[in-house]
Amino acid sequence: MAKRCIICDENAVYKIKDTADFYCQSCAEDNFGDLSVLVSVEEEALRLKQALEQKLDTTEEHDV
Repeated sequence: MAKRCIICDENAVYKIKDTADFYCQSCAEDNFGDLSVLVSVEEEALRLKQALEQKLDTTEEHDV
């Protein structure tokens, strides 16, 4: 499911770490002087996927 910008409702590409605040490229540039303070939505999705896969691997090892 695509995340939406909290300002303009376009597809989000950035978020504030550890929050549910998502921003599109344009709104992020307009509202933040330094985009490095934001997390890429894609990076966050990959991090969550890896954490989930690790959790599943650990659970499967205990089930054996």
